[in-house]
Amino acid sequence: MPDVRVVFTKTGTLRYISHLDLQRAIARLLVRSGLPIVYTEGFNPHPRLNIALPLSVYQEGEREVFDFRISEDLPISSVTESLNKAVFPGSRIVEAAYITGKSAPRSAVYRIVMETDIGEKEFSAALDGGMIVTKRSKSGEKEVDIAPMIKLLSARREGGSLTVKAELPASGNDYLNPSYIPAYFGDRIKSVRIVRENINFY
Repeated sequence: MPDVRVVFTKTGTLRYISHLDLQRAIARLLVRSGLPIVYTEGFNPHPRLNIALPLSVYQEGEREVFDFRISEDLPISSVTESLNKAVFPGSRIVEAAYITGKSAPRSAVYRIVMETDIGEKEFSAALDGGMIVTKRSKSGEKEVDIAPMIKLLSARREGGSLTVKAELPASGNDYLNPSYIPAYFGDRIKSVRIVRENINFY
């Protein structure tokens, strides 16, 4: 039974829905597609699917990923067409492909647009000097310097906004939520928009 990896968008008003709601929407999408999808076993079977690296509410994604399994070896073009016909409002299927073996998220690239008076040099200086935040996890809260975790791709100021493009770790305990970056600057950030551009896999 082949596994299919789907790249889709989660933008606009979809940023307001939770991971659980997104999971339900994708499950309904798979059912509507008419594809021979594989279900879980038990009293309440549902499509066997996995969403890679769930987004936080209020964050958008241009290349989000979910995997599911079908029971027949169909042409991938047919699979993609069926998914596109059933996709939920506000999203679109970017691409689909068959995959072999398991892979896990390694890192993710984000575009963070902040309405602020912070300039490019000041932001770079914060990275060099350390960015201490209170990082929350299942084991509790602790003070962490997130600067070494941020691979800065660019920082560009336009008008009243600073746009930061950064690659952040996305595996296990090394995962870093991009919201910690604007949170470090506190009240100096008037508004923020976070868009995940891509997920990189091992």
